[in-house]
Amino acid sequence: MMSIFALNAASGTPIYRQLIDQTTQLIASGRLAPGDLLPSVRAVAAQLGVNPMTVSKAYSLLERDGVVVRRRGMGMVVSDLKIDVAEAIRLQADALVEAAVRLRMSPESVADAVRLAWRRQEEES
Repeated sequence: MMSIFALNAASGTPIYRQLIDQTTQLIASGRLAPGDLLPSVRAVAAQLGVNPMTVSKAYSLLERDGVVVRRRGMGMVVSDLKIDVAEAIRLQADALVEAAVRLRMSPESVADAVRLAWRRQEEES
């Protein structure tokens, strides 16, 4: 089974945060719908080569925020909570700012990086 997640090891974003952000994006885009089962902690950890505790932390934080619910005997399923695209982007922005602060980047440098990424994205489209 292919993983629904893809990690970016070069990113300054912690793995658990990448998993949270990607899950939120998958829900906002409609690729994961309410009631859909998330892959098990063990399956994700094995497929991505990460510690199961990292995946468990991501799933626990998603559960805390009401994004997923734990179903006894099934695992984690997507909740009925509506996540819109704007909310998904806001979460990505939070992660970007968190990484930038850790790297001691200025807001101007972050804005420049976003503009550059935007231009590259437009060129590829």
